Amino acid sequence: MKLREIAQRRGPFVSLCIDASHNTEDAENQRALRWRSIRERLAAQYVPEKTLELLDDAISEVPGHGRAGRVLIADSDSLLVDHVLPEPPAREIVRVSALPYLLPLIEQQSRAVPHVIAVVDRVGCDLYGVDEDENLIEMTAEGTAHPVHKIRHGGGWAHLSMRRRVEEMIRRNVEEVATAVRDLADRVGARIIVLVGEVGARSALARALESPPTARVVEVDAGARAAGVDTAALEAQVEQAVLTQARQQQGQVVEQLNTARGRADGLAVEGLPETVSALLAANADTLLIDAKTVGDRSVELDPQLLRGITAAGWIEDDATSSRAYRADEALPVVTLLQGGSIVPVEGAVVPREGVATLLRHR
Repeated sequence: MKLREIAQRRGPFVSLCIDASHNTEDAENQRALRWRSIRERLAAQYVPEKTLELLDDAISEVPGHGRAGRVLIADSDSLLVDHVLPEPPAREIVRVSALPYLLPLIEQQSRAVPHVIAVVDRVGCDLYGVDEDENLIEMTAEGTAHPVHKIRHGGGWAHLSMRRRVEEMIRRNVEEVATAVRDLADRVGARIIVLVGEVGARSALARALESPPTARVVEVDAGARAAGVDTAALEAQVEQAVLTQARQQQGQVVEQLNTARGRADGLAVEGLPETVSALLAANADTLLIDAKTVGDRSVELDPQLLRGITAAGWIEDDATSSRAYRADEALPVVTLLQGGSIVPVEGAVVPREGVATLLRHR
């Protein structure tokens, strides 16, 4: 389920961000003990048994081995999110709230840039596309022009003619593969295309993808299609390429903020009151937020701004007057409801009070 769809759901919600590591002999016993403790805390906060049973079923399924974290979000009717993180969270999060806590997912998605991997040779390529929700699409693209082996010996016009025919076949194969790569990149909304395989083939494909530009193209040395790809090396290089792309995208947004706040008429504000004002005016285009700096601060909002999605039930809620919501829950939810985007920031670029907003207009 996409973030905006979750934001539109009617609460209350259980939001968990927990250690899901399974890398010791007693991992299963530790998992059971951790869940028993969390379940008791949730029951003490009047979470319905149906919701607890949904979480029971999810927790009983171990997603894999090794170190990992896990984000789960549930409402009264459904398990909305069950997402595995590459590392355990720095601290366990267990919340029962009128709004879902989406920042762990947003932070993970900000590092998971949609991308395509093309493992290529002169005949075709194996394609892998990953969308913004980290869904994987696999396919194979084969050129229809054969054979493609160049003649490298002998002389005479006949051999020269054969070489030219083979070069034309290779060119046609590359064009067909490039079309398949573009189609998959469009399908997943790729921001980066990683090319792997034979040097000549991937360089030719990189040139074919230059016009029109589909996404940023990166070539990596991690094996060949026929010989088999070095999976560990490929994963490491793809991860680095995607992370670099994510940092560049974050840097562009931060640069927009820095440019705007240096001008009296700049399209940006920072700080909690200013960000809330932008949201009240439906004028927030991009929310920049650092969960650590925001901490447990709260903001006063009219529940109508949340389009009536909060509900009475396990949580008291007066829909006729303003009430306090956790800022790290409410600001992302309202931004999503208004069609805005969210960029997590950290380190030296964190704005005042941990939040800033790029505005739609002055």
